[in-house]
Amino acid sequence: MTDDFFSSALEELERRSLTRRPRVFEACDGRTVTFGGAKYLLFCSNDYLGLSHDERIAAAVMEGVAKYGFGSGGSRLISGTRPPHAELEAAIARYLRAEAAVSFGSGYCANTGIIPAVAGRGDAILADRLNHASLTDGCRLSQADFFRYPHADTAALEKLLVKTSSARNRWIITDGLFSMDGDAAPLDVICGLAEKHGARVYVDDAHAFGVLGENGRGSASLCGVEGRIDLTVGTLGKAAGGTGAFAVGKKSVVDYLVNKARSFIFSTAMPPAAAEGNLKAVEILADCGERRREFLDSVRAFGDGLKRLGFAASSESYIIPLVIGGAAEALAAANAFWEKGIFIQAVRPPAVPEGGARLRLTLSHRQSPQDREAVLSAIGTIIVGR
Repeated sequence: MTDDFFSSALEELERRSLTRRPRVFEACDGRTVTFGGAKYLLFCSNDYLGLSHDERIAAAVMEGVAKYGFGSGGSRLISGTRPPHAELEAAIARYLRAEAAVSFGSGYCANTGIIPAVAGRGDAILADRLNHASLTDGCRLSQADFFRYPHADTAALEKLLVKTSSARNRWIITDGLFSMDGDAAPLDVICGLAEKHGARVYVDDAHAFGVLGENGRGSASLCGVEGRIDLTVGTLGKAAGGTGAFAVGKKSVVDYLVNKARSFIFSTAMPPAAAEGNLKAVEILADCGERRREFLDSVRAFGDGLKRLGFAASSESYIIPLVIGGAAEALAAANAFWEKGIFIQAVRPPAVPEGGARLRLTLSHRQSPQDREAVLSAIGTIIVGR
């Protein structure tokens, strides 16, 4: 009976072109992946600044293994905390000009642990409809009254703020840079509304951290609202090229999370060697202005190339949605790129709304101008010419 349930469910996913099967790549150098002995240009990685293969970070990890071994052996509040954890959190706080920081095993763990810790029954959460799944799941776990406003619609957000005026506490929760559409949240307006209506602001800045804003300090810096956001979450597995996540805010907020966020309290600590690597990555992010400028220049050049092909694309975003519509059609388009030696993943529901299946193209500092021209040429053939 159990097998029938799973088999039927898998058949339904297959019928709707929603089955996922991870490819096992033999190698990845940040620019290409190797599969079946052949190399493919990589255009769907979140390694925006190409730091995942940085020799300085790899050396820091190796030194960490030699000094601390591999696993931490316990949760942070039992026996798992080592000097690299504290040093990493202090470095993140300095970099983002925050009072304090706390690290988590992943961005998903951060959001699903933090949101239920700060919001519960009697509170209200107002969230952008296109927020990342981890934010949505954290909101549902919280048991707070959960409202979603149309994407980036600040007029609708204000109506919800008025509607929920009797709630004990209210949180506006949004991505900083949206992972599937590549656009930035209007944080200047959101912070203004929060201050007007007595709400708090929570931003998941996973995709902007390290790249956007002054010296890569993210969406708050980009929108001129540093110091006006109550809680910011970021990940170390994207622009930082590492693993894990963090939250920053006032020291009282961070101390509260250490005591109340269940995914922090009840999870084995990040391996100390990984914390050493992350620490080196944050130090590099704080001092990689030239790399960041080169990357953003290449992003603008690619955006200009898309405009020449007729796309109404942003020239500022390194996350570029090529919306196809149906899941089967998106898979066919991804396969067409694969045949040309280019790996761009098809993203289908539930990661995007029904009818919004797409190729999620991302740019990286590791890609060459010739790589990007090859992709633009393929887009002209596969997407524009279809």
